[in-house]
Amino acid sequence: MRVVTSVVARMQLLWLARSEKERRLMLLGALMAGPLLFYAIVWQPLASRVAYWEHVLPRQRAALAVMRREASMVRSLRAHVGRAPTGTGLLSLIEQQAQDAAIGGTLGELSPRGTHKAEAVFAKVPFNALVRFLADLGARGVEVSRVELVPSGTGLVSGSVILAAH
Repeated sequence: MRVVTSVVARMQLLWLARSEKERRLMLLGALMAGPLLFYAIVWQPLASRVAYWEHVLPRQRAALAVMRREASMVRSLRAHVGRAPTGTGLLSLIEQQAQDAAIGGTLGELSPRGTHKAEAVFAKVPFNALVRFLADLGARGVEVSRVELVPSGTGLVSGSVILAAH
């Protein structure tokens, strides 16, 4: 407390030692420096953070929407885990799953490749739908042996997939 009073006393002596003109000039300088200091210390950092969040927040919201959609897909895939294929053959299972996944119209050819393998040829199938279809088959005990796909439009692929039953 003593230090504060001695500093205040020194400031008063310094102030009183100045002429009236110097005092007015110092007051004017302080009045001009106040808003500049407020802008530099308070306003500009706040404005920068607001601009940053205005830029980042829409992208974060879009990412959250994608994650929520993918989470619902994961929940539906988890519901299928553990279901074994019924007594149907591999070809009919693949055909049935393609119809269920709404990509049956893009399934061009389905042919056996040995006793426990089949080749499915797709034309212009939505990539995300194909991935869901393959995941559903994986949950039913059918694994992907080989995939050969080429882009055939925005979000679409064409090619063949070799599938093998466990």
